[in-house]
Amino acid sequence: MKIVPYDTKYKSEFIEMNKHWISEMFMLEEEDIAVLNNIDGAITDGGQIFFAVDDNDQVLACCMIAPLPSGEWEIEKFCAKGMYTGTGAGSACLKACIDYAREKQAPKIVIVSNRKCEHALRLYRKFGFHEVPVDKEKFPFDRADIAFEQELA
Repeated sequence: MKIVPYDTKYKSEFIEMNKHWISEMFMLEEEDIAVLNNIDGAITDGGQIFFAVDDNDQVLACCMIAPLPSGEWEIEKFCAKGMYTGTGAGSACLKACIDYAREKQAPKIVIVSNRKCEHALRLYRKFGFHEVPVDKEKFPFDRADIAFEQELA
């Protein structure tokens, strides 16, 4: 397994993976569609997507980080293909996003999630994120019932 940055050849798989996991547990929301329809814009604005790929270039997991207007950076989309959960692929992608934000001198990384996503919540805590109140104005997802942040600066 290796971690690679965004390449347009992975774009459709990134979109489909995220749509699939969100639809499996929740409902796809307008904000999801907006993010997934603006991947290239997020990359142009300084964001990045990291992919864990196997020796056959098959995507195992992916994680997107992007700057927000407030100056904070957000983990916006993060998922692994079902058969690859527990392999470390997701952890490796999340670590790559955190390292990338540090390189970009981001002051803070924020994440909104849902308590049903137990595996992801454990990972966030493992990587040093701490729980904060959910700001529904900043993060208008209906499913968002937990938020995390990590100070980098």
